[in-house]
Amino acid sequence: MNKLKLYNSITRRLEEFKPINDRDVKIYICGPTVYDSPHVGHARTYVSFDVIRRVLKNYFNYGVTLTMNITNIDDKIIKRANEMNIDYKDLTNKYENEFFLEMEKLNVLKPDFITRVDDYVEEIKKFIEKLEDDGFAYLADDKSVYFDINKFKEADFNYFVLRPETKKNTVVLEGEKESSVKRNENDFVLWKHSKKGEPEYESKWGMGRPGWHIECSVMASEIFGPKLDIHAGGVDLAFPHHENEIAQCVAYFKDSNWTNYFLHTGHLNIDGRKMAKSLKNFFTISEILEKVSSTVLRFFFIQHSWDGPMNYDVGQFERAEVTLNKFNTFFSNIDAIILSNSLLKTVSINGNDKLMYQKYINLKQNVHTALCNNINTPKVIELLNSFVSEVNKEINALNTDILRLIINYIKDMLNLFGIYKEENKSESLVEEKLALVLNDYRNDIRRLVKSNSDKKEYFILSDNLRNKVSELGYIIEDTGSKSIIRKK
Repeated sequence: MNKLKLYNSITRRLEEFKPINDRDVKIYICGPTVYDSPHVGHARTYVSFDVIRRVLKNYFNYGVTLTMNITNIDDKIIKRANEMNIDYKDLTNKYENEFFLEMEKLNVLKPDFITRVDDYVEEIKKFIEKLEDDGFAYLADDKSVYFDINKFKEADFNYFVLRPETKKNTVVLEGEKESSVKRNENDFVLWKHSKKGEPEYESKWGMGRPGWHIECSVMASEIFGPKLDIHAGGVDLAFPHHENEIAQCVAYFKDSNWTNYFLHTGHLNIDGRKMAKSLKNFFTISEILEKVSSTVLRFFFIQHSWDGPMNYDVGQFERAEVTLNKFNTFFSNIDAIILSNSLLKTVSINGNDKLMYQKYINLKQNVHTALCNNINTPKVIELLNSFVSEVNKEINALNTDILRLIINYIKDMLNLFGIYKEENKSESLVEEKLALVLNDYRNDIRRLVKSNSDKKEYFILSDNLRNKVSELGYIIEDTGSKSIIRKK
């Protein structure tokens, strides 16, 4: 039996997934910095990890706990709030709400835990104090506290774990400025001295606020303790953010294996170019959903490897919609065949049915192999799509039991990927049966008209319709010159 393998950014290779505890796989994912509307890059990352979460839990049967942070204290937030002349908390509340509304549209499941920076300031201060006590942090002349990279290396810990090709000793990190107060240009801020008008909290170092990188280290540790199974996020966060998260936790816990697997979604390009506001190819999720449905957008992402680069263009949306419509038509056709034969006596399977059943078994094995290989969703979609084409060639000749087996499996796989939102299956089935009853009634009316039947036949037909509708949970009552229908 194949075993699940995932691409680990730490080792840069596929590795067999071996969680610390099968019943509680601990996943931490970097959430958004809520200073603007969520964009298509956010959609790609969070849909991808939603699929991974669902597959781990519902296919490989792991217990999964997922924590996502919300960064609601940050330089970008302060700058944007000042530009809009509003309180930064009003800004972050607005965009956090918008983010989760867009995630709901994309059928992204809510995290088990949502952590916000301003709820963990005390824990952040204690974390930094321990780093300082252990010699990994220092207070600089600008009244900010920095992580000491040289001390970290002297303790035989590795830096540049996620970006080993970065060999320069001087790397200006995002959110950092070259500064003469730092001991090493690679040092990064843990606690920022607050300027006038910025969010501020009391601390032993004076009034200040948390730095960007320390936030995730602390919140992940507060929920999960000293060990993670999986840390997830976009590849654009690998350096410096995730690199510095690792350094902070390794120094704090004195353990070089803070997280066992780092998973990163690949770069998203727009028409072959990196997405950027300056290039005018920056799209919010709401802008995209004006052009395509949320289901098509999600399906589009699933047709690409979660960890590979992906190019966004209108043509790919169109192809995704064609494939999705093919599945929907396939389901509709088979449902109609099954319903139309529901009252007929079951027929034994023949040679063609047995051959198709074997192909179905082979499909399941190939899908399993694809999922074990880094949760290869595009390969799964390719396999399902090809199988649908094969079944369509013989759809009217196959036993309904075989068709039911096939359709249930393909629906289950697409539901596994969150393509369709949960629905009340019993109500859906009733609606389908009602549609079939009405179609039969229409055919009978046409037959009576063509044969110039006596009007008594029409009353008999109407009574039969009432009986069939009653079996489906509805009552038709005659009230003088008209009838009414209601649920039982």
